[in-house]
Amino acid sequence: MGESVNKNDAQLRSPPHLGSAVLSIDLDHALLRTNPMHERLFIALKAQPLVVLPLTMALLRGREHFREALVRATDASFRISSCPREPKVEHLVDGARQQGKTIEWLSREPLRLDDEEPEFKRIFEGNAGILDAAESSEARADELRQRHPEGFAHVGTRAADLPLWRAASERYGVNLTESVRRQAQREGLGIVEIVHRKAILPGLLRSMRPHQWLKNMLVFVPFALSLGQIHKIQAAVAVLAFLCLCLLTSGTYLINDLFDVEADRRHPRKRTRPIASGEVRIPIAVAASFLLIATALCLAGALSRPFALALACYLLITLAYSFRLKRMAMLDVLVIASLFTLRILAGMLLVGEKPSHWLLMFSIFFFLSLAFMKREVEFNVMHQAGRRSLQGRGYGLDDRLYVMCCGLSSGMAGIVIFSLFITETLDKTSANYGSPVLLWGIMALLSYWILRMWLLTSRGLMNDDPILFAARDRTSMLLGAASAILIVCAQIVRL
Repeated sequence: MGESVNKNDAQLRSPPHLGSAVLSIDLDHALLRTNPMHERLFIALKAQPLVVLPLTMALLRGREHFREALVRATDASFRISSCPREPKVEHLVDGARQQGKTIEWLSREPLRLDDEEPEFKRIFEGNAGILDAAESSEARADELRQRHPEGFAHVGTRAADLPLWRAASERYGVNLTESVRRQAQREGLGIVEIVHRKAILPGLLRSMRPHQWLKNMLVFVPFALSLGQIHKIQAAVAVLAFLCLCLLTSGTYLINDLFDVEADRRHPRKRTRPIASGEVRIPIAVAASFLLIATALCLAGALSRPFALALACYLLITLAYSFRLKRMAMLDVLVIASLFTLRILAGMLLVGEKPSHWLLMFSIFFFLSLAFMKREVEFNVMHQAGRRSLQGRGYGLDDRLYVMCCGLSSGMAGIVIFSLFITETLDKTSANYGSPVLLWGIMALLSYWILRMWLLTSRGLMNDDPILFAARDRTSMLLGAASAILIVCAQIVRL
């Protein structure tokens, strides 16, 4: 019985010497780290959501009709060179070309190499041709056997490649499943695994962005501002609300990455995201997103109907943002600020008190400032990369000064609203604050923090997300701790 040979990265620096004169490769599944048809589907849905109707009709007529309809719908917008490729397979192809081997590709994609990127076209230099993979695997194996009676090497990844491996004299595997590996071993096929299948969970967890769950702690803000009126049961409800938001936002992050995959692949940093890089396959991301969102909404409904409605609104706004709004200048930052504010409003609905208009107004302007700050960081990255516009956004470098002015003025507007709230609280008796004069200390700390954050941003020292930067910044943490102490003292201490 043949055994699969494990190849590590060091060994693959020198590609294996092929004994066969011909190398056959499954382009769609072995070279690419993502399925082109899945890519086409999301491109079609993002460009025209109503395309789902003709595609559904085509699917009812059969998979081939669906494939043809999808190719027609995306013929002008999809380029296979945009799909992430498996570096080790590219390395094998380069090695085979250096050894003077003939390369044949198997693909169901209608390739037009003249329209593709030069780096992608380089892979096909000296190839013998691209065979249509629409026919059965047995037919392809017979054709290759007849064309190359002296033998050929084949690179595959699926059970459909088994007939080709049987006909081949040399066999290479990419991301083999355990069932395919066992079948190959039973048949005595010695397959060299040049790329091993990775565990799904680590990449999926990174796509869920657990580091972003820090933002969902905003749901605790209304509880923190009502310390004297919170019971143990309400504290438990707050924790469950936080869990709901974490599940929901993780599901929406997956949707956002699915619809933003093209722009992410052109971004200097975002191209390494699991979905953009092909580490997490599209069907897995879709299924995980649906499960996370459904669980969050069901749990939210069990807690409170108004809270569930707030989360449903959050979901709808996020979907609109992913589909269209993120590409509309100014509207995109307003949506981001509203999503942060909606987290606070959801907490207010759980507390059961009348929503504080002061807190909501402050939140809108405060987070609008941070949203503009995030855009300024992206401007800096694009400027360093020598680009004139933000990929997938509605801004050009000429808008940079305008964005910075809007961000600073929004932050200052938030401070003014906070000072007006303090003034009103001092002028009347408040059940929530025993010493409202301490709130002036919070305003001073907050003013310094916003000005400092914008100073760091203008110097190019801010990372992609200001809130995550603050969570790791010592000065921000000290200012946050001092503000938390002041807000507690303002409620429970009477001066």
